Amino acid sequence: MTDRHVFDDHATLVLKSLQGLVASQPNLSLIPSIKTVIDADHDESKVSLICGGGAGHEPGSTGFVGRGLLAASVSGDTFASPSARQVSGAVKAVPSTSGTLLIITNYTGDNLHFGLACQQARANGLSNIAILPVGDDVSVGRTKGALVGRRAMAGTILVCKILGAASEAGWSFENVQKLGRGVTGAIASIGCTLGHCHVPGRADYALIPEDTVEIGLGLHNEPGVWVVKPQPSSTDLIARMLKLVLDKDDPERAFVPFARADVVVLLVNNMGGMSFLEMYAVVDEALVQLKNAGLIPARVFCGPFMTSLNAPGFSLTLLNLTRIAKTVSSVDELLAFVDAPHASAAWPSKSVYPVPERLAKRTRDEKFVDIPAEHKLAQVGGPTLKVSPAVLVGVMRNGAEAVLGSEPDLTRWDTIVGDGDCGETCAAGAQAVLTALDNGLGSDGEVVNVLRLLTDLIDETCGGTLGAIFSIFLAALTTEVRARAANITSPDLAFWGAAGGAAIATLQQSTAARVGHRTVMDALIPFIDTLGTAPSFEAAVAACKAGGEGTASLVAKLGRATYVGDNGDLPPDPGAMSFVFLTAGMLKGLGRRTVFF
Repeated sequence: MTDRHVFDDHATLVLKSLQGLVASQPNLSLIPSIKTVIDADHDESKVSLICGGGAGHEPGSTGFVGRGLLAASVSGDTFASPSARQVSGAVKAVPSTSGTLLIITNYTGDNLHFGLACQQARANGLSNIAILPVGDDVSVGRTKGALVGRRAMAGTILVCKILGAASEAGWSFENVQKLGRGVTGAIASIGCTLGHCHVPGRADYALIPEDTVEIGLGLHNEPGVWVVKPQPSSTDLIARMLKLVLDKDDPERAFVPFARADVVVLLVNNMGGMSFLEMYAVVDEALVQLKNAGLIPARVFCGPFMTSLNAPGFSLTLLNLTRIAKTVSSVDELLAFVDAPHASAAWPSKSVYPVPERLAKRTRDEKFVDIPAEHKLAQVGGPTLKVSPAVLVGVMRNGAEAVLGSEPDLTRWDTIVGDGDCGETCAAGAQAVLTALDNGLGSDGEVVNVLRLLTDLIDETCGGTLGAIFSIFLAALTTEVRARAANITSPDLAFWGAAGGAAIATLQQSTAARVGHRTVMDALIPFIDTLGTAPSFEAAVAACKAGGEGTASLVAKLGRATYVGDNGDLPPDPGAMSFVFLTAGMLKGLGRRTVFF
């Protein structure tokens, strides 16, 4: 693994990479404004399959867009889920008269952002849209992953392939959904790595010591569940990994039953930094051991499917077609879907659909398209709430500056317990707020409109799980403040406590995170709870700080820290601490006022 890169700014690298992919594939188009790759030959009569997630997993889902696979793929920033606005744009870009299925990796951020986009689409009259979460990783057992479920690995791409072929064959929306549930329930993966990947432009990253292997790592640089030292032999390493997938007597990880003579598919995934020489040796060793276990895969695939930048590691995925055939389809039809032609850039099959002549003649620039810009109203009507513009702007500016200044700490902590992007995503949101303030945000002192605009800003700039949490909370808070605005002239702490409490209740409909789960909720909920009864804003900030710092001693129940093994002392949760920094900055802007504004 190296920390040297040709492109050293991952923020601009994502779009540049998408542009290069589309330029090299005649059947693809790109919507740059929402980082979405679409099938330019999309058939609106077929079920639209949309996948996506953070960048850094290429080919990930972007490499599997095309006839017979995905209609669109939405890309977030590196290791950060795309926003609900991006997903909504993708849904509009590839409409379907049959239905739209959002295939998502089972990570909290993706669940929240894609879920919010799905809710918005239904609210706008699109009834035949649904979400299919994929969780194929077996490393996190049933007990530790009780609330989060299995996270996604490279098996996601097998799900896309089979469902894409079913859609191309004219299957109905309901039957594609049923097939999707069958496939996700019959797939199991496990990964290992010799070293963590390095994100271009980031200084901090975790190191794996020499002569050490981590088994059960995630796709976002999360540490492995097992740290094995000394490094086992190749035979022993693969045996350990297959046992985690196949051992039917393991109550924690026997998610998918495998029996002798079951028809299975083997997918060996390069995490990004392995040589082809070693990858095919992994295939050979896995096949030898599977044969000894009574399993001879009907199909074998090897290559980069769902990578982790340049991580020197691999994952093994087994899909049990016999199990799927018990509830939907048949083994022969499932194999036909696996073998079906496609028009994607990355699926390793020679059976491809021809590119229509009208698409083949397009120039590079002609492949970059856009969706109609949505007109955003400066005001939306209804009750307003006027406060001191100077105080309102001061509170927001000091809060944003505090979050921006916390970036190094948030990044360092998230490198240990997550994927290292918390600092950058928070800084991006903070900088967007500061820019909006410079352009007049809050200058009229109207709070309802400020909250609405902040919701849009955070959704568009602060990616990942944390951005989704804050966006949903702000949207709910906007609704609650508007509902109360007609009956208030001076919003005191009790007003904000009541409105915030109702917004928390709305947020909790979208996430299972609660106090004690080692998430941002450990800081947010105490802050709101105290706000309504506290003698001063300072007391609420103190409760927020105690909750955030207290996460250092908690065992994670949700979020990516759930997947971290027992590796000693952990720092406080970065998401919780981002809110601690925010409220401390707000306190600085508010001063000692007894009335909030």
